[in-house]
Amino acid sequence: MEIKLRIIKENKDGSANAEVDFDKEGLEFLVQEGILHILEAYVKQNENAKEGIKLRKKIAKKEKLDMDGRC
Repeated sequence: MEIKLRIIKENKDGSANAEVDFDKEGLEFLVQEGILHILEAYVKQNENAKEGIKLRKKIAKKEKLDMDGRC
């Protein structure tokens, strides 16, 4: 497997222009790692969304109880 990264130009903002060369095995590795990263980020995002929904429901329920108690 071969993966080579060559910095072409460093930019003032801290980014850089780069060139990546790889063989077939390097491409397979990069694609697999990219897909795994995307899936892990998706799972984490969904877990965070579920927690957010639970929290919003809990807050809404508490606010409803507070409002009902005031009437």
